[in-house]
Amino acid sequence: MEISFLSSDARKGVQTLRKIDTLFGKTSQRLATGLKVNSARDNPTAFFTAKALSDRAGDLNRVLDAVGTKLATVRAAEVGVRALEKLVQVAQGIVRSAAALPAPDPTATGNVNVAAQADVTALAGVSDGDRFSVQAGSGAAVTITVNAGDTPDQLLAQLNAIENVEASFTGGGELQITSANGEDLTLTEVTGAPLSGLGITAGAFDSSTGVSPARAARAAEFDAVLAQIDQLAADASFLGTNLLKGDSPVISFNESGSSSLTLSGLNASASGLGLARAANSFGSNADVSAAGADLKGALGSLRGFSSGLSSKLAVAETREGFTRELTDVLRTGAANLTLADPNEEGANLLALQTRSSLASVSFSLTQRSESSILRLFS
Repeated sequence: MEISFLSSDARKGVQTLRKIDTLFGKTSQRLATGLKVNSARDNPTAFFTAKALSDRAGDLNRVLDAVGTKLATVRAAEVGVRALEKLVQVAQGIVRSAAALPAPDPTATGNVNVAAQADVTALAGVSDGDRFSVQAGSGAAVTITVNAGDTPDQLLAQLNAIENVEASFTGGGELQITSANGEDLTLTEVTGAPLSGLGITAGAFDSSTGVSPARAARAAEFDAVLAQIDQLAADASFLGTNLLKGDSPVISFNESGSSSLTLSGLNASASGLGLARAANSFGSNADVSAAGADLKGALGSLRGFSSGLSSKLAVAETREGFTRELTDVLRTGAANLTLADPNEEGANLLALQTRSSLASVSFSLTQRSESSILRLFS
């Protein structure tokens, strides 16, 4: 049994001081930590509810980090598409420039060194009396006869005598026959196979068989732009993901991934856009027109992809903003359950200090009163 030597009033004074001291400690802790709920002992319901809200806010914050990465991938693709559109437009300018140049004359070029022969009939496959015909456009077909003893220059003389036909030898001595009026050139074996012996395949030749140095230069420029398109599409990646190489990443907007958006990529290489190297060095107008049509289709594909990408980017940014605001709401909710009001706690601390002073004075007066009574009986 506990023996107390304090009077009832004194014990009440001590208990009051202990309560004030306990409250003073709690209030001081709240002011120090800024929290009115520091542990489950303070308020289990508020503590665990706030923890759940804070945990979800943390999960959503990690989701926002991932969303930010995916949005950067989309923006990299947007920048890439704009640059690709400019390159396609550069290529269109080159094609228009090539189209403005005259098409080369139809030309048949052999692969046998005829000029080195003293007698044309000495060539394998060419015999005395062999004949072949030459026709330039809608003109009359003229038959050329190869006779024994004919020199290469005599053969050229026969060919150059034909209206709208020009014949010459290349630097390698190969026979070259050209339709000088730009119309198709038709070569036909009549007797034997002298054309074959001269290294030329019989048939019809259009402008694509000719050579235009100016158009060939434009074709080289065109091919160089296509190479840049390939390189640019490959460079438009972000952290290993490239929408312009056909990658299709998924953006998740919540912790479980049940809310998401799939981004469809595009193969934006030259071949993926339907572009091919300049055919026949842009030798014919048909080659140039085909390249122009391909470029128009490629530009349409890029613009369509850009439009769809912008729409999905707007959706993703809206969802990102919503998730960020929701995270703030969750954190605010957790704070409302656990944060202390510094003004209120400061006032409480001041009140407790006052109560402590008053209780100490009261306890001291009680002790003095009891001491006085004891002296009366001593």
